[in-house]
Amino acid sequence: MEMIFRKLPDDHHELEVRGRRGPDVRLAAQPTGPSMPHDLVHAAVESALGITDGFWGATAQGATFEGFEPVAPTRHRRSGLKVLRREGDAVMRAELSVNWAYRVWSGQRTEGRGLGRSPLDEQQIALASAALDRAAERWSEVAEGESLVWQW
Repeated sequence: MEMIFRKLPDDHHELEVRGRRGPDVRLAAQPTGPSMPHDLVHAAVESALGITDGFWGATAQGATFEGFEPVAPTRHRRSGLKVLRREGDAVMRAELSVNWAYRVWSGQRTEGRGLGRSPLDEQQIALASAALDRAAERWSEVAEGESLVWQW
C-alpha cells in the first residue's frame, strides 16, 4: 500500500491511499499540525513498533475511516465498516500507543491528572521517537505542492 501525503499552502495537507484492499481513497485538505500530519505520525510509529493491526493495517485491509472518500465512484461504500467491526479493538490500542509516543516525542506532559500509564515501554518509546524524528525530517524536506510517499 502506498500513502501519498501532499503538502498544501497554509499548513495543510491532503492524503491519497493506493494499493489497498478495496478502492483507493483520499482525505481532503486537513490542517497539518505543529510538526507533521497525524496520519504520517501513525505510519511512522506503527511501522517502527511493528503494529500491523492498527490504523494503517486496518486501512490496508479495506477499513474506511471518517473523512476518507473513494478516489473513483464505487458501489461498495460500506464494506470497510466490516473491517473496523473486526479490528476495532486493535485499532484503538494502536491509537493509544501512537498518541503516547507522539506525546513523549513532542514534549507534552506524560504524568498527572487525566493521563494513565504508558502503553509503551522505554524501548518502544525510543524506537517510536527515532521513527518520528525521521518522519519529521522527511516531511520538512517536502516543498509546498510536493508529496511524501510512504510505503506500507
